[in-house]
Amino acid sequence: MSIIIKNHNLKIFSHSEKYLQQLTSYGIIEKGHFEYKGKAEDGSRLRGEYFVNFRKLKTNQEIELYPLYWQAIEEFFADKLSDLIIVGVAFGSLSLPKVIQTLGFEKYKIEYAYTEKRNGILGLYGEQAEKCQGKHVLFIEDIFNNGTSIAELTKTIQENRKKFELKGYSVLYGVHRGHKFSDEPKGEIYAMSQIFAPAVHTSKLSKEILARPLKEYKK
Repeated sequence: MSIIIKNHNLKIFSHSEKYLQQLTSYGIIEKGHFEYKGKAEDGSRLRGEYFVNFRKLKTNQEIELYPLYWQAIEEFFADKLSDLIIVGVAFGSLSLPKVIQTLGFEKYKIEYAYTEKRNGILGLYGEQAEKCQGKHVLFIEDIFNNGTSIAELTKTIQENRKKFELKGYSVLYGVHRGHKFSDEPKGEIYAMSQIFAPAVHTSKLSKEILARPLKEYKK
């Protein structure tokens, strides 16, 4: 299942297989025939073989994953720990970023800020943006699907970069789905793990996958 797709600005956690094994044991990596929210040029929804459902994570499982996340953070950001602020989404299914920040606070004293959507755009706003003054923003996300969230957040962060004297901006995904993505945003993107689970037009799916019961996914 784990096929590494080389993106020059993507870095994968050195213990990614261990992380994937834990996700698999929790039953959140589903194999079958899935219809995703993304659309092809002809308007049909894209499909694929895998669905990674972080919404299934229970609190005790998030706590079990937390040491691996901090190991990855130390691996990727050893020289930035004193400047980091962890960022997650305000509303939604992923409470994991807050769990990671809370359990690591005593050792690292790293604060937390949350993003929200305003006028349909995900970003850091108001007091939450002010919390990031002089910090390196580390946005922790569940899975890289089509890059919409990172594109929106990158836009608002770039707009606030000078105002709040941000030292940097990084994204750490739980799972990268193996897509090639463009050079934007510039810099390195990080992931705890990677699986080859592209979303494709139905014409590109094998007969074996098409024969499986279809499950719709709409986030």
